[in-house]
Amino acid sequence: MASTDLSIGLSGLLVSQRALQTAGHNITNANTPGYSRQVVNISANTPNVSPYGPIGAGVTIDSIQRIKDDILDSQINNFTSLLGSAEVQNDTLQNLEAIFNELSEFSLNNMIEKFFGSIQELSTNPELLSQRYQMLQDSINMTTNSFRTLDEQFMDLKVNVSQMVETNVAELNGITSQIANLNKQISTLEFGGTNSNANDMLDQRGALVNRLSRLGDISVIKNNQNNSIDLMLGGALVVNGGNSETITTSITGEGVVEIHGLSTANINGGELKGLLDLQNITLPKYMNDLDTLAASIIKEINNVHSEGVGLSGGFTSLISTNAVNSADDLLTNTGLSFAPSVKTYTTGTVTSADNGDGTTTVSGTGTSFTGNVKANNFIKLNDGNFYKVTSVDSDTQLTVSGALTDATSISTDTTDGSLYVTVTDSSNEITKTSISIASDETLNTLTAKIANIANINATVTNDTLAITSDSGYKFSFTKELDTNPGTIGSSKATLSGQYSGNDNDVFTLTVQDAGSGSVGTGSALVQVTDAAGNILANLDIGSSYTVGSYLQIADGVSVSFDTGSISVGNKLAIDAVNDPDTSNVLASLGMNTFFSGNDASSISVAQYIKDDVSRIAAASTSSPGDNTNALRMVNLQNIASTNRATFSDFLHSSVAQLGIETAEKASEKDSFESLLINLDNRRQETSGVSIEEEMINTIRFQQAFQASARYISVITELNNVLMQIK
Repeated sequence: MASTDLSIGLSGLLVSQRALQTAGHNITNANTPGYSRQVVNISANTPNVSPYGPIGAGVTIDSIQRIKDDILDSQINNFTSLLGSAEVQNDTLQNLEAIFNELSEFSLNNMIEKFFGSIQELSTNPELLSQRYQMLQDSINMTTNSFRTLDEQFMDLKVNVSQMVETNVAELNGITSQIANLNKQISTLEFGGTNSNANDMLDQRGALVNRLSRLGDISVIKNNQNNSIDLMLGGALVVNGGNSETITTSITGEGVVEIHGLSTANINGGELKGLLDLQNITLPKYMNDLDTLAASIIKEINNVHSEGVGLSGGFTSLISTNAVNSADDLLTNTGLSFAPSVKTYTTGTVTSADNGDGTTTVSGTGTSFTGNVKANNFIKLNDGNFYKVTSVDSDTQLTVSGALTDATSISTDTTDGSLYVTVTDSSNEITKTSISIASDETLNTLTAKIANIANINATVTNDTLAITSDSGYKFSFTKELDTNPGTIGSSKATLSGQYSGNDNDVFTLTVQDAGSGSVGTGSALVQVTDAAGNILANLDIGSSYTVGSYLQIADGVSVSFDTGSISVGNKLAIDAVNDPDTSNVLASLGMNTFFSGNDASSISVAQYIKDDVSRIAAASTSSPGDNTNALRMVNLQNIASTNRATFSDFLHSSVAQLGIETAEKASEKDSFESLLINLDNRRQETSGVSIEEEMINTIRFQQAFQASARYISVITELNNVLMQIK
């Protein structure tokens, strides 16, 4: 009886002691991250059986339980992954905004504005060297101090992101290794014969899982047989019981790191998701925008600059700066920074009708002529040959020059690209020659065509094009009119002015009335039509005409006639050139261009411009003070040439998109932070330690301990009394 009474008291002492230890453990870990409050679950011992009924046998500890809400923990892990992705993207996008720095005086937009402003200033005084040096300086500021500096900063940011990916993968490997080790320890402790709860280890493992969820969206698979967990990330089992899978990385390019051992496409959250999106999508997109803008400025400025001349009024020698891979390769596919834009329009099924006047009407199905074909272009018909377009009548009908029959094959290599080469002699008389640029053009074939022009020599040197002129001659690629285009009848025609039309055209002068057979007699009349056959002017060169005086044709072009015989039907074709290089082959080869390079990292002012600012091609003619080519370059600022937007609009659109994306990520970050705060508060309500509650438990179990001790003391005294009875 005495021993039973003592064991009852002892059980009370032991249970109270363990409860006090648990309360103390809770209090000391109140601020430990991931710690879950523990409680002692107690119950009465199995009572002893007696003739009088069951007699109590004291108290026992069933378990020491940690208070945990697994569903709440899963939600916290999920939102931690989303926060990790949004936070790292928001931080990087803010850095990207700071790099653009559009509110600064030295922003890229301001540098582009200053560049075009300096061209505008040059157009007012094209002969002033000071204006040319200012344009050079503003050009260098835009290329070197803006585009290339931005590209370097973007690349540094991209490299930084890739380094963060490597750091995160290293951290991931460390965490998964720790979780695997804890799995082993938990299994040993709980299922190794001790029948104990590994509460603290389970908390440590839970905290590691939460840290891991910040890196990526993980899936937790519980194993109830040994209380271990498996973890899935990116379709891979990164933790399998007591084993962890090591994830590796490799550098595949500057600022590009690749992850091996899991599928990155299946990572949908966490810092790794955010960093990979930054590395593979976001940063390349804005870097590509910068490259697109730089490439557009290079191409558009070079296309116009190559068609002008500097203060020398022309060239005696010129070498292309962009080498081809092979002089026998197609120019459209031979490693040029920008391939020539030679194109042909191929029709659907067509029928034709000979008009009997040297033209043919072409009708087709499956065609779309309007907007794709212009007068004076060339078109490839279904007989495999090219024809010059006289007029575009509708989407399904146009008129071409020459006869077209199914039985006759017309051999030509002409396409819709053309290059006009202007040769000027010592007396400033010019000869303009048109060269067709074919879709199968090579550097060798182009060189041969240029070499066939009188007083011009062309050779291929180290896969570049070299052009020289004979002594006393200069050449260029300007839009300057051929002032002496030939004769109509025996009357010499002379042109004056500058063509201001929007497209290249051909003015055909046809004698409608010969008067008495010569210029300046009777009712002599010349009719002028454009390439589409539209009548532009009827020129009275009869008895009221002063021989040698100029008559207005159209679009800034005037013509005069000297004495000479004429007959009805006499014709003279005049090239009216707005774009001397419709193929842009000059800019592609780097002939007389202003910029070198092809993107934001390589854009630069051509070295020969830096060495000699007189090479800046502000003029379209050799006339002193000519500023027409500078004005053409200024006009580029307002042309939608960059993805259907102007240079400034394209840049503003990209920066605005960056601002929207940054704001979205900031909003996501704030939203997920708020949700996590609420979830953590709920977790604290469930699993957190309340100091007040633990102090109450301490007092409660202290009193229970003291009572049990007093009970044992009383039983001991009673036993002593009984032992003294004789």
